[in-house]
Amino acid sequence: MAGGQGTRLRPLTSNQPKPMIPIVGVPCMEHIVTLLKRHGIEEIVVTLQFMPDEIRDYFGDGSEWGVSMSYSVEDAPAGTAGSVKLAEEHLKGERVLVISGDALTDCDLGAVLAFHEERKAEATMVLKSVENPLEFGVVITEGDGRIVRFLEKPTWGQVFSDTVNTGIYLLEPSVLEEIPAEGEYDFSKELFPRLLDAGRPLYGYVTEEYWEDIGTLEQYMKAQRDVLDGRMRGARPPGTRLRENVYVGARAQVDDEALEGPVVIGENVRVDEGARVSPYSVIGDNVVVASGASVERSVVAEGTYVGEGAEILDALVGRNSYIQERARILERSALGDDVIVGEGATIAPEVKVFPHKTVESGANVTQSLIYETMGLRTVFKGGIVQGKFNVDLTPEFVVRLASSVGTELDPGEIVSLGRDSTRSAQVAKRHMSGALMATGVNVRDLRAVHAGVVRHDVLAGKSSAGAHMRAGEDPDDVEILFFSSDATPMSEAEQRSVEKVFVREEYRRAHGPDVGELIYPGRAVEQYVERLESAQKETKTRGATVVVDFSGGVAGLVASRVFARLGIGAVVVEGFTNANASTTGARRTSLTDALDRVGRIVPTVGAAFGAVVGPTGEDVQFVDDQGEFVPPDVMLACLISRLRPRKAVLPISLSSGYDDLVREGGGAAQRSRAGLGNVALKAAREGADVAGLADGRFVFPAFLPAPDCFITLLRALEAFGGGDGDGALSSVRGRFGESFGSVERRRLECPWAAKGRVMRGLAERFGGDPDAILTDGVKLNLEDGGSSWVLMLPDPDNPLFYVYAETGADGENADRVLDEYAGLVEGLIREG
Repeated sequence: MAGGQGTRLRPLTSNQPKPMIPIVGVPCMEHIVTLLKRHGIEEIVVTLQFMPDEIRDYFGDGSEWGVSMSYSVEDAPAGTAGSVKLAEEHLKGERVLVISGDALTDCDLGAVLAFHEERKAEATMVLKSVENPLEFGVVITEGDGRIVRFLEKPTWGQVFSDTVNTGIYLLEPSVLEEIPAEGEYDFSKELFPRLLDAGRPLYGYVTEEYWEDIGTLEQYMKAQRDVLDGRMRGARPPGTRLRENVYVGARAQVDDEALEGPVVIGENVRVDEGARVSPYSVIGDNVVVASGASVERSVVAEGTYVGEGAEILDALVGRNSYIQERARILERSALGDDVIVGEGATIAPEVKVFPHKTVESGANVTQSLIYETMGLRTVFKGGIVQGKFNVDLTPEFVVRLASSVGTELDPGEIVSLGRDSTRSAQVAKRHMSGALMATGVNVRDLRAVHAGVVRHDVLAGKSSAGAHMRAGEDPDDVEILFFSSDATPMSEAEQRSVEKVFVREEYRRAHGPDVGELIYPGRAVEQYVERLESAQKETKTRGATVVVDFSGGVAGLVASRVFARLGIGAVVVEGFTNANASTTGARRTSLTDALDRVGRIVPTVGAAFGAVVGPTGEDVQFVDDQGEFVPPDVMLACLISRLRPRKAVLPISLSSGYDDLVREGGGAAQRSRAGLGNVALKAAREGADVAGLADGRFVFPAFLPAPDCFITLLRALEAFGGGDGDGALSSVRGRFGESFGSVERRRLECPWAAKGRVMRGLAERFGGDPDAILTDGVKLNLEDGGSSWVLMLPDPDNPLFYVYAETGADGENADRVLDEYAGLVEGLIREG
């Protein structure tokens, strides 16, 4: 399989197909051809698509390697299985081994064949345990190797195995008959799941040999070092072996004694006196390293000139480049072919310079040079883009992010944008507007509004997507929320699509009349308020009084119109911000002080309750009609008991007592994966009446599929607006005390490299339990009814693992359960 473009490996693959990138001076695909020959496989069919002549011209008929090679070229993408089907005329109806030409391995193919025949398999998939399985297809097998489940590119909470699909398959002819002759068709997404559903003999062979998917520049460098360290059998670098791990090509001019391995020096290389080539470096053919220059832990491709005093540190340099005197190429940076780096210039860490670029002398390039200067980093964290303004989240970063989002939308679509009143959010929104319009997307600028107004604008059909920019918990931070066409948070699949464009840095550009339009709608806020009014149950809320502190947040801009329209008497303690006087994130009143202040006012004015709305306009903390604080987990219980929802959605980590409350009201509770985005998405899809996280964020999907302070206040008034008797909030919360449920939590440090291993260990231990819940992490019911349980859950964004337990009111028993299962997780972490 040699049709890949290797877009994540650019700029190295800008001018050559991915299978041809050199590993210690030898094309990656040549290592695979050598592996096949070593196992007696001499008839090879190569599927091609991207730059096919590069591969055909290099390998020819294969005779130089003692094999017979033929080629099948895709005119249009056919998918992994479809490309093999196109090559069927070359396969003679025999058993077929499918292997990637752009992944490095020394897999024992003979052992794979023996395994396949012993189990009488129709298809055998070679599997490998990896540290980070998120970018691969996870495969779960039974003890004999029979495959029972596939999961393509899971999240951490879904990683029930760290055993992934390597893309190496042994197939009987009957399997190829299942592949349609036309259209795109994929092995792992379509063919194998179909075979699995049909009960066909599909097995997974776990290899202990070396395998590395060379999908990123980091993996490419790792593969070079692994081969130099001898971790892959049979991958001997070209040239004369001087010592254990020092290889020098013919006619190289270099002081052999000065070389410290592992290192590879190509043919016709000249390393001048005073130059230094350090271990883990690979120097391609016809390279010159001038006096005083240093190359350390780097790959320098053929034909490149490294000038006097230049420094290349842990970097990649493409073919025929010119690194002039005293230039510096720093860690994890990559240069394409034919790049000129001027005298004294610096290429900063993690910068990519695409082919045929020129960096002027003395320049300091801190962001990648593709079409324009841009940086490179991870985008989403917990479904939100966030960072310190002008440090992590710069205007240039916002432009690049917005360009990626716009590229994923169709030209002419409309995006609604809003912001809070901080200056940093104002800057971010203006840059996002321009970048979206540059991709041909129209922008509805709602100006200073809270996120609920933006969501409503999307939900009302005014746009097909939305984004809101606001300050984070730290006033120096900026958060950017994105909404899909149904106003739900951007899904994980959509996030990955945006990140793919972000990493590849390939944006759509609009020209002339195709450039997007900037629209300033006139009634967006009024329409939001009208929707609130239509959601109101007037008999329960009109005439009621509440005390509200908006924490200086932008939701306060809407408050006067909302309360007047709904006929609610409101004492607003703080919150009427001025949209035209942008704030800089001044010090906010603490939550405790705000709750105390609201609590003192509530009994004085006879309010049904008081509330402190967070600056984002999403979370709401309550005090009851007596002025006493109601903890958010208790408030969720109070709302459920009074609203009696037909259907409620709660995260998997909350107390089972909430389920009992929902059932008492004649409803049904469903559990979702942890995290606000997952809860909101499931609540919207299931048509739930209420959802919550027990932290002050409540979701009423019939209004908006996300937390919104005004609908929360409205529903709370419906529940407790009477203000006295059994329906008063103080009376209802008295039923539950100061906390609800008895869930205890333990936080464990878990290196990223151990997460997949831990999830695999848990799946192997508990996967056979029919009562185990694998929605997110592993949840076990410890007794009938589900009132006692334990949940082992990886953090998706941090190197952490959480263990939750609930065992009723017995805190000592909960500690014992936590000790037992936290010890199990810690043991799996230490196994590495």
